[in-house]
Amino acid sequence: MPRDATELLIDILRSANDVMDYVAGLDFDAFVRLPYDDRKTYRAIKNAIAEMGQAIKSLPQEIKDRNASIDWPGLAGLRDIVAHQYHRIEMEMLWPVIKDEFPALVQVAEAELRCYILKPK
Repeated sequence: MPRDATELLIDILRSANDVMDYVAGLDFDAFVRLPYDDRKTYRAIKNAIAEMGQAIKSLPQEIKDRNASIDWPGLAGLRDIVAHQYHRIEMEMLWPVIKDEFPALVQVAEAELRCYILKPK
């Protein structure tokens, strides 16, 4: 059964927040070493990114159009990398995405959720 926009936004919000929680307190060097030093956290990050990317792929285009400042194709593509090219993840390149793009994504998801929750049916 297809998921509605509210459910997808909740998935995006939870996944992005989870990733940011997982990396909270880590510096760049510790983050880059996660695949070797903390496999559980590394795998949890990959799973959350995969879930987030799948939800983004299903998100209505009108939401994406309304929030053009978010790199929707890039974030959706990140899902494909962690799911299919997991052996080639470049942690150095993932760091700025999480640190710089995820907070904006969270803000957009929260704002959109408020619109959908308050929208008359």
